[in-house]
Amino acid sequence: MADAILVGFVQHLRRQSNGSSSDPRVGSSRDNSTSVSPLRATQATNSPSFATFFTTLIPITVYAVICVTILFVLRRRFVRVYSPRTFLSSLETHERAIGVPSGWFNWVIPFWKTPDIQVLNRSSLEGFLFLRYLNVLTVICCVGLLLTWPILLPLHSLGGKGSQQLDKLTFGNISDAKWLYAHALIAWVYFGFILFMVSRESVYFINLRQAYMLSPYYANRLSSRTVLFTCVPQQVLDERKLRRIFGDTLKNVWIPRETDDLDQLVKEREQTAHRLEKAEIELIKKANVAYQKALKSGHPDIEVKESPRDVEEERKEVKISVSAESPTSPLSPLSPGSPREFTREDGTPILRTNYGFTGPDHDIVGSVAAQWVPAEQRPYHRPIANYGRRVDTIRWTRVRLKKLAPKISQLRRQYRKGINAPIPAAFIEFHSLVDAQSAYQTLAHHSANHMRAEIIGVRPQEIIWPSLSFRWWERIIRRFLIQGFIACMVIFWSLPAIGVGMISSIDYLAKNVPFLHWIVLLPKVILGLISGLLPAVALSMLMAVVPMIMRACARQAGIPTESRVELFVQSSYFLFQVVQVFLVTTLTSAASSAITSIIKDPLSARDLLSKNLPTASNFYISYFILQGLAMSATRIVHLLSIFRHQLMPFAGGNPRLIAAKYHRLRKIHWGTVYPVFTNMAVIAISYSLIAPIILGVAALGLSIVYITYKYNLLYVYSSERDTRGLHYPKALTQTLTGLYLSEICLVGLFGLKGAYGPVVMTFGLIIFTSLIHISLNDALSPLLYNLPRTLAAEEELRKLGNDPFLASNLTDVHDTDPPANANTEEGGEQGYDSDFDPSDPTDLAVDHGEQQSRSDGLDIPVEGADKAITLGTKTVSSLVRKEFNKTPIPGILEKLDFWSAWITPDPNQDPNFIMRWLHPEVFESYHVLRDEMPRELREMDPSATSADNESVLKDAYSPPSIRERSPRLWIPRDLAGVSRQEVAHSGKVVEISDEGASFDERGRLGVDLEGETERWVCREGEGGRFKF
Repeated sequence: MADAILVGFVQHLRRQSNGSSSDPRVGSSRDNSTSVSPLRATQATNSPSFATFFTTLIPITVYAVICVTILFVLRRRFVRVYSPRTFLSSLETHERAIGVPSGWFNWVIPFWKTPDIQVLNRSSLEGFLFLRYLNVLTVICCVGLLLTWPILLPLHSLGGKGSQQLDKLTFGNISDAKWLYAHALIAWVYFGFILFMVSRESVYFINLRQAYMLSPYYANRLSSRTVLFTCVPQQVLDERKLRRIFGDTLKNVWIPRETDDLDQLVKEREQTAHRLEKAEIELIKKANVAYQKALKSGHPDIEVKESPRDVEEERKEVKISVSAESPTSPLSPLSPGSPREFTREDGTPILRTNYGFTGPDHDIVGSVAAQWVPAEQRPYHRPIANYGRRVDTIRWTRVRLKKLAPKISQLRRQYRKGINAPIPAAFIEFHSLVDAQSAYQTLAHHSANHMRAEIIGVRPQEIIWPSLSFRWWERIIRRFLIQGFIACMVIFWSLPAIGVGMISSIDYLAKNVPFLHWIVLLPKVILGLISGLLPAVALSMLMAVVPMIMRACARQAGIPTESRVELFVQSSYFLFQVVQVFLVTTLTSAASSAITSIIKDPLSARDLLSKNLPTASNFYISYFILQGLAMSATRIVHLLSIFRHQLMPFAGGNPRLIAAKYHRLRKIHWGTVYPVFTNMAVIAISYSLIAPIILGVAALGLSIVYITYKYNLLYVYSSERDTRGLHYPKALTQTLTGLYLSEICLVGLFGLKGAYGPVVMTFGLIIFTSLIHISLNDALSPLLYNLPRTLAAEEELRKLGNDPFLASNLTDVHDTDPPANANTEEGGEQGYDSDFDPSDPTDLAVDHGEQQSRSDGLDIPVEGADKAITLGTKTVSSLVRKEFNKTPIPGILEKLDFWSAWITPDPNQDPNFIMRWLHPEVFESYHVLRDEMPRELREMDPSATSADNESVLKDAYSPPSIRERSPRLWIPRDLAGVSRQEVAHSGKVVEISDEGASFDERGRLGVDLEGETERWVCREGEGGRFKF
């Protein structure tokens, strides 16, 4: 949401520099939103001049330059902001990015030379494929640019319709219908190229996904061997029955059960523990303040034990920022003071102490905190269960935690005994990935929508547990309702956007609406913010809410995992982008330019629409500039991260939350990211032949977006969201929407121009595109979600030590038995006719003579006319072939044959770029991509877990309230010794520590963000860092 506000502010600055009050599309895609102002809908604004274009470009360029400058200046100092993936201990060694030089500019070239494959090896398959998708879109735009600019731009500029400025370069400026054959021919070439690109990238994705899914790093994970079945009938929800269904390949079964009461208790325990932690920190902070006052008041008779820290370490300077040399935030120095006798604010004396920083003994009589903090100043709250009466928070939470522990243990024992009612779902772990894939691809139940193999590769931390309880008929009803709701939202979302857009005309509304007259009396500065900045921010926030609503809809529809939710959002949000951001904006933009003239002369509608519809594309030039420059600059400068990690690194004063914030990387919601750029591709392709100038702007914008995301995926973003790359093929398929829209638009424009020959050609292109699309889906769809058994068998043979070539041919050198279909030795049993059964005693009297194969003898008589014809045909063709080979024609054809090597290339040759591009099935096959994987991923086996992780695996797919352990609290150590006693007392009911965090003499908090306590609090070994 904060990013949406920043986006709105950038758009407001652009509007102010453009003087955009005359733009009727307040809520259109220019602002990544979707409304049209009803107050100025009839103004013609689709003929921007080059001056307007540069007026849009200049302020955005200035903003981008400022952001890039901030990056270059602060990157060296703010390592946590700009390259956290290079050092954070919460990442595995193979997940950390390779660092670049820390100079001002010497890091640019190493970063530029870093291949995209590093994102795949260090981050995730999703990030690598997203960068590849941006590259594919850039190539499509560049090839279209090379095809259209030399031919179509001269035709458009010389069209003779008299358009001016940028409109002169559009389709609407052509007056002669015969010139439109060029558009139809280029459409066949260009769109055919796009279809081939989508096809080859689909083949590449399948090979890449198979190579990584079958690598030990993925294949041996628990999640890769586990299948989630939903809508399982009650009579089958039994481990013994499931083992009968799947046989010996089944290893473990988790049948989730209802845990409503347990969930409430675990949630209460979590909240109570955190309340205790907060109260302990508040008490320690108050005691530390009082203790420092005692030191300043002075008293020479008090004994003090020195801190065990060295004097030199005590004098170290406190550093809040994280430098490149020291990626961790050090502890604040703990200076051993001299506690002196003084009087509290309420007049009660403080007794003399004889202990220093090491604190009192844990069994000391009395409360250490009471010497510094009076009872009435201790943390308190008023629980509803106590009828709102005031209670001491620390004592109350300790008692409550002590009562909750046995209740939770009792309910967990009941769960493990199977007393709770089962949920209609089951997680089934198999011995190997091959067995899991076989179960996933097998129909498990005879009834429709029962026991569906929902997903393979589900990780426990991404399961949406409430979705598992839906029955099959509930899922159907919910999905119908959700689909209807999303359809209505896609269609009618312009209404709230229009309402927000009307704020930009607040002056007009205030003068004409009686109850708004008071707005005119506001100061001009406030009125300017209301009419300028507020609409931009509000529209950006309105658009930011759309993916959130769609995620909520996905959960209500019964989608069981977060990764599948993102796939659902990708589909629905793309539909929203195409309809609202593209189609609504384009149609209303063209109509607003021509509506006045059409009203005056209705018969001119055809000519006006054919002229004004292409000019609507000029508006998207600003959209691509905004996405390419302004939004990319915002993504790479990380202003919010600077505020969070550098300006206020220890905000809140809670060591546990500070450490969690420090190690938390920004997650990418791919379901939101992909549709924005897929829609950009759809817009560029749709206007590629109508306004080719847009291809150049789109290629430049996508290139800048690629550089931005490459940097962030390498050094900043998290790789937590993982669908095994399934966003990529979905985005490729959605890109073809641009072909259909462009072809339909061309048919309409050709018809308006009266060019019926190009109309027929384009209709043929639509049919051709549809056939290719359908064939592509039929051929590749099964391979997108399933892994073939042949590759799995090959991997097993490689593990047995077979040569890769033999393994690829499914040959095992250890085989000693002859093949089952081998010919029998001489003297063995011979075959017999199919109409004779030797096991039937009634047939023994029948003598069929000596049985032999009909192909063994050469003197077998020909039986029937069809056999004679077949024999004659083979004989004649053989004679003709022999005579043809004697002539010089085969030699001449062999010398002239240059196409065979391009159609069926030799896989052993070293291919050039074109050959590799034309044949991904040969030169980017599974075997090639497998060998290009880094050795550490090929040899890494996550199944080789330690004994400490056995308990984690045992309850891996149990509900969170079953597998979550008690909370671990982290409080800072203080000089007065309060924390040590609080740890001793609170440790009896909850795990708590004061190691690795402390208050200094000024009350500032220091936290060891990379220490042992941080790892302990983050529940290392509880699955938080375990690769399921």
